[in-house]
Amino acid sequence: MIFQKALSPAHVAQLVEGNKDTVSGFVLNAADAVGLPLGRLFQAHGVGFAGSPWDPNAEHFDVLRFNEPLGIYCHAPVVPEFIDRPPVTGNGFALFDGGYVPHYFLDEVRIPAGAELFRITPDGKGRFLAVYRDVANGWALATETGIKTPVQSHPSHLMGWVAVWRGIRYSADLAKDQKAVILAATSEPPADQEGFTRTDRGCWSREVPLAELDEFYELNATCRWNGQPFRITATAYDGDTQLFRLFYTGHNADTAESLRLNKADAGVYWTVVPKSEVTDIKLVQNILKDLRVGS
Repeated sequence: MIFQKALSPAHVAQLVEGNKDTVSGFVLNAADAVGLPLGRLFQAHGVGFAGSPWDPNAEHFDVLRFNEPLGIYCHAPVVPEFIDRPPVTGNGFALFDGGYVPHYFLDEVRIPAGAELFRITPDGKGRFLAVYRDVANGWALATETGIKTPVQSHPSHLMGWVAVWRGIRYSADLAKDQKAVILAATSEPPADQEGFTRTDRGCWSREVPLAELDEFYELNATCRWNGQPFRITATAYDGDTQLFRLFYTGHNADTAESLRLNKADAGVYWTVVPKSEVTDIKLVQNILKDLRVGS
């Protein structure tokens, strides 16, 4: 399935202009939204919640299209497990004048390689704006004079695919043919790890056949804060204090609001807390069953 995620102007700036690489929130099957006029796109994506940054009268509607990530991050937004605010119905569907579409909710994940950003105009056509190439190369923007790379940035080491090659761990993405991986290092690798080139994103990159990898897996770092479940999406230091950026995975708006979490989108809640305040830290390696290193 190809997912489609509505992006507000602030989302576009954060992801594309800031060269960031994670996505979360309500998504739908892109095939279910083909040909919908702007007003129905607004309704179908369920972005008319209180405080929404989307303008229902805007002259365009931006959407991100990408391959479905691992199923453990994708949820059916139905009660009682999932509680959110209108226009979320609790039955897993978005209703609009003339139809309905099934909704899915995606916990924060690294954007799959090859994701594309389109701007839908009143005539129903989608103008290509940008592509997320992979973890090493980041975003490329379409301009009148060609392709432009935005500012440099580094991926989170706690999210997305990881490849271990010659004993060293790298952020990684599958190549298009799924027979190789793109390695990404945030600093220049040792001399014996030859063949790397510097990318416009500021990473060092090399393509390596799957058969040469020691390990290939996807990371999922979780914990609990105030007794509630979260995914750890990034770390930083404030002096000697290590901080965790946390994405709330409890999917209960009542609980999220009682904890005074930041709300980035419908159903998307996050916070930053000291590591000392969290419990039950777990790091899980998810492996695709149909991919075998060396096969």
